[in-house]
Amino acid sequence: MERMAFGRDKAVEPFEPMHWSEMTQFTVGRAMRYTFRKSKRGTGPHAIRFPRARGGDQYLVPGLYIVPAAGDASLSKAGFRLFEDEGGRHLLCSALPDGSDRYRVRDPHGQELGSVRRTPLSRRLTHQGLWLDPVGHPAVVARHNWARDGVRAAMGRGVGHAAESLLDSLVSFGDDGGSDSGAAPKPAVWAVETDDSEGQLGEAVLTLPRTGQFPRWYFVERDSRLDKRLAFALVVLRESEAFGADRR
Repeated sequence: MERMAFGRDKAVEPFEPMHWSEMTQFTVGRAMRYTFRKSKRGTGPHAIRFPRARGGDQYLVPGLYIVPAAGDASLSKAGFRLFEDEGGRHLLCSALPDGSDRYRVRDPHGQELGSVRRTPLSRRLTHQGLWLDPVGHPAVVARHNWARDGVRAAMGRGVGHAAESLLDSLVSFGDDGGSDSGAAPKPAVWAVETDDSEGQLGEAVLTLPRTGQFPRWYFVERDSRLDKRLAFALVVLRESEAFGADRR
């Protein structure tokens, strides 16, 4: 278990672990403490971390450890595995690319839980760059908040090769579709896709409030039918692709 130490400060005793199924708020990274000054944050293993407070300080406690599937290759290129312990003895799941638009997520026994998938370029202006395809359940997608029905209809008819190149240069995994009105940006929300004729989404399962501050907290619904391991996999890939979280 990670023992935290910060410069001249005394080492902080380890926090009680939290089982992955109980996590509802988490971030991804190596920083160990939530503070404005980077020099006071400390660094530890690349991990999915949950918040804890002690002595007036806010800590980012590792809950799951992120291990690249192929040495120094980026997580978005080669995939990764999540372990419940820093020593890598207790595998929780793996997320590995299959050569298509999928990262297949499997449990420790090789059973497929679902896939994290890349959004096609024809939908990238209206949808976030990654979505979930759970086994036996409807897709979980996130729309950009500024998307309009007219844009969705036009994109639904498809675009040419030149337009695809333009879209790819304009839209990235990390673009959360902020408001142009000067108002506070709305959160990015991944929700269950439905057959609603008006395009309304169903149950929200994963939320990213867009505060522009460190750290980026993600919230997953406690009682959702979605396997949280899929949400963890999507967030780790998103942070790697959009913010280079695995290269810090």
